[in-house]
Amino acid sequence: MTELPDNILHLPQYQVLGCKSTDDEMHFQVDVPDPIACEECGVQGEFVRFGKRDVPYRDLPIHGKRVTLWVVRRRYTCRACKTTFRPQLPEMVDGFRMTLRLHEYVEKESFNHPYTFVAAQTGLNEKTVRDIFNARAEFLGRWHRFETPRILGIDELYLNKRYRCILTNIEERTLLDLLATRRQDVVTNYLMKLKDRQKVEIVSMDMWNPYRAAVKAVLPQARIVVDKFHVVRMANDALERVRKGLRKELKPSQSRTLKGDRKILLKRAHEVSDRERLIMETWTGAFPQLLAAYTTKHKKKAPTAKVSPFYKKTIGYGLPDFAEELNYGVDLSTI
Repeated sequence: MTELPDNILHLPQYQVLGCKSTDDEMHFQVDVPDPIACEECGVQGEFVRFGKRDVPYRDLPIHGKRVTLWVVRRRYTCRACKTTFRPQLPEMVDGFRMTLRLHEYVEKESFNHPYTFVAAQTGLNEKTVRDIFNARAEFLGRWHRFETPRILGIDELYLNKRYRCILTNIEERTLLDLLATRRQDVVTNYLMKLKDRQKVEIVSMDMWNPYRAAVKAVLPQARIVVDKFHVVRMANDALERVRKGLRKELKPSQSRTLKGDRKILLKRAHEVSDRERLIMETWTGAFPQLLAAYTTKHKKKAPTAKVSPFYKKTIGYGLPDFAEELNYGVDLSTI
């Protein structure tokens, strides 16, 4: 092996004896100074060397190459207490046979990238990366202080060919939990175990009925709110149904033109340009039902107890009957 300066690895307690490099890897042979005292009895100067062997430890990559440190590990016999010991290595994690800095790097990166990616970067086995992640996650879980949110978010995530329920703290913008499924019994059981669940004032969700049933059963005091994304999507779908329903009244050329202008009709009033506003006014002026649908889609407040014929007509075209709109969506608690 090539002789190198002792500090090339930035591990001051180790002496670099040599280095061997290949296309993908770098191997360093390093030695560690003798211990000061016996680790069993603490007596100094009363131990002798009793065998050695080279043990591989992984380290952070250098210039894109995976790094292995071959540490000369020695055993010692203490003449005072008659015990044999192998001293602890500084800056090493013996359980995973790697340097402490690599262990910290894997802990961080495994939260941001797939296990296979981190394993390929560092030269570790994928199971090793997974074990480091699990140990760190368990540690964080023990120290995490869970607080029941005032505004609870319930949604789903399609992951590994299955819909899973995801729960969030909307005010803090943090993830609470990811359930294995979105079934009503699973969601109900989770909500039942919430600490101080009476603190939940608002639950924002999509329009999946099992979520609503679970919340009504376990959190009767909470206002159920459909988040704005799903409300706007439903309103856009209803507006599209109205537009498509006009095709029978139009000539083929007009129908194609209206189809080309569909994105303009889906925009909010303050987002359109002067040219787009003229196009919108042309269509809504020619077809009152299209104007009714567009106006209802952009209503900011719920209708009063006395519902206007204009609003009733709009409902007839398939737009949802909105209840009171909150900052986090549309309140459906009384529906």
